[in-house]
Amino acid sequence: MGIGAFFYSLYAFLFGGILGYHLYDQITLPGQPEIEFRQFSGYIDIDPNAGRSLFYYFVEAEKDPLDLPLTIWLTGGPGCSSVADSFVGIGPFTTTNNAHALKINPYAWNKVSNMLFIDTPIGSGWSYSNTSSDYQTGDFNTNKDLLTFFVKWFEKYPIFKFRDLYICGISYAGHFVPLLANSLLHFNNETKSTRFNLKGLALGSPVLRYKLDVIAQYELYASKGMISHKMYHKILKQCNETDEDNYSNDSPEWSESCENVMNKALMTAFNVSSVREANKMRFDIVRNPCDGRIEDLIAGKEITMVVGGIDMCIPNRVDFYFGMPEVQQAFHGNRTHLGYKYSGCFQNSGLNYSIADQHVDMLPILKDILEHSVPITIFSGEDDGAVPMMGTLRHVKKLASEINFTLTKDEAWNHENK
Repeated sequence: MGIGAFFYSLYAFLFGGILGYHLYDQITLPGQPEIEFRQFSGYIDIDPNAGRSLFYYFVEAEKDPLDLPLTIWLTGGPGCSSVADSFVGIGPFTTTNNAHALKINPYAWNKVSNMLFIDTPIGSGWSYSNTSSDYQTGDFNTNKDLLTFFVKWFEKYPIFKFRDLYICGISYAGHFVPLLANSLLHFNNETKSTRFNLKGLALGSPVLRYKLDVIAQYELYASKGMISHKMYHKILKQCNETDEDNYSNDSPEWSESCENVMNKALMTAFNVSSVREANKMRFDIVRNPCDGRIEDLIAGKEITMVVGGIDMCIPNRVDFYFGMPEVQQAFHGNRTHLGYKYSGCFQNSGLNYSIADQHVDMLPILKDILEHSVPITIFSGEDDGAVPMMGTLRHVKKLASEINFTLTKDEAWNHENK
């Protein structure tokens, strides 16, 4: 044990033990392998009067947690669980093929950082409110809740208060992450009692300019021969084509004729008969989604479908694992006893997120963050048909031109000659 780990354990014993923080929130999950790091989960009460609480899952770095940064992970949707998402990609575990136990994730980010996953907004995962109006929400209230969360979370885990802080996320977290980062920077300027040591952001396939990101989907499909160029240009015409220099936060809703031609193109692109079926396939345009059955998992059987080196059934198995009563109890989650089956994305929670907020241009916020000398990494999946890389790259170039950044490199990133 390193000297940092020793003092951390002593601190946790003296303060966490006496106050009950760490002892109560520390968890062991059903079917998990042996590990040398600790994990914690529970609720932070944002507004006790409204009964509004955010659920979190905190994982120590594998070694020397005091010497490594704290990384926040927020998942998009809006309406998806960041906690469940940790078991799909970057968290310490993923499920076994029968989803009744866990195995080590070789790509876990807690090899290099402490990790904090937060279910946000209200209605995502196990975050909830006893006030029905809280489910009619948007970017402002979500960001306000996150800022309150951080102040209270650091009161509970003060030893991480001055760690280097990174905020990361995917998809609609292209709104959550920059807005939160900007608030933390301004919070630093307004108070001397708390200082967030923000060191950087990372955004994966982020929604930054919603309408342009949607139009880019069909540009991608046309470039891959999934729809005709004639159909793509019909979409541009029917949907009142906009461009990088003309983007407006006041963009009107899609017209009926626009939605009709987009729906037809979407079904054509994936050769299916319903938009709902096509939407499930947008996140990976070259691989079919998992065809495994929940009944097989209930019976203890395995479901897996490996395509191009990717197991497409991981999200299905994670949903099953999180739905197990013993898992929910171990997590200290679902304290409201949801009346519907757990789903990592878009549960029947009644969440109604502001459509107007989805259209807000995020480039000015990113510009403000960069002007505070906080670096931003943006990465995209080349087969992501939901927020395509070609649209994101145009946003990045637009942002660079506005702040007089010179794009000095345009090169491919390779791994094992791929």
